[in-house]
Amino acid sequence: MSTRIEDLNQLISQPTFWHNSVTYYQKLQEIEFLNTKKKQYQRSHLILEDIKAALELLELYADEELLAEAQTNLTQLQQELEIVEIQQLLSDPWDEKCAFLTITADVGGIDAQSWAAMLLQLYHRWAVNHDHKVYLVQESAGNLGEVKHTILEITGRYAYG
Repeated sequence: MSTRIEDLNQLISQPTFWHNSVTYYQKLQEIEFLNTKKKQYQRSHLILEDIKAALELLELYADEELLAEAQTNLTQLQQELEIVEIQQLLSDPWDEKCAFLTITADVGGIDAQSWAAMLLQLYHRWAVNHDHKVYLVQESAGNLGEVKHTILEITGRYAYG
């Protein structure tokens, strides 16, 4: 992975690279993604090393605090691996892309519009919690300020998947 990052860094250092905005945006996204993967790997590796060290010490003598720390690290490592597993499942090229989300409550009156407003909040909160950016593309309010029709653009890796 490190050589791939180095290759990309060498590519962007060329003066002609910046002439095509689509190309440089895609390559910068790829560099950011690879750096994130590298940090994720390093973080998981450090956690695993901490667990190994704790287990070696626990073989020598029992320590409740050390055992609790090892269990906490093991839980954290399990969460990291679950994230990696989900990312592996999202292997289709489109899964990594951004997404447009449309919420429509044209039929059903105020109840449907209230439900659409709740969905909008739910999806917005999910996107923000997953480090995605959310842009309001279009919005149409109902009679009481509820949501009748909304289009959001959610940008960030795996927003579509």
